[in-house]
Amino acid sequence: MASWDLTARQLCDLELLATGGFSPLRGFMTRADYEGVCHDMRLASGALWPMPITLDVTEEFAKKLTPGTSKVALRDPEGVMLGVLHVEDVWQPDRKPKPRPSSPVPAPPIPAPITPSTRRIHGTLAEKSKARRSSALRFSQLTFDSSRSSGGVCSRGLAPRSGVPDA
Repeated sequence: MASWDLTARQLCDLELLATGGFSPLRGFMTRADYEGVCHDMRLASGALWPMPITLDVTEEFAKKLTPGTSKVALRDPEGVMLGVLHVEDVWQPDRKPKPRPSSPVPAPPIPAPITPSTRRIHGTLAEKSKARRSSALRFSQLTFDSSRSSGGVCSRGLAPRSGVPDA
């Protein structure tokens, strides 16, 4: 299985895809979704969507992939596998803006890859790794239940226990 080390931006995109933050997307965009979003801010399904969500890889890496059969291990900078992507398509976007027939204003340039040799991968996020990064804190360590937080404020005399200000 091929392995790809994600950039900071790709890590954020992966997290939002995996947690449903980019719903209705279930993976990185298809070419049809990408072009629809760039031209009309709509996915191929017709759903409104504001920006492209793609996984950019080098041309050299893309040549190793076979759409429909390849899987890619997605890793963070420390090498921890965060998920597995089933590759469904590998494509390069058309970097020339297309005119909008209904608008006298010229179309803005389409978001382009970082280098001309970059390819984009479309795939469905098939598996999420259960591995945790060693530096990650548990969310429960960073939160308090309401009784602990309001009790602490009240015990310091910063607010009355009843919630009604003293006159």
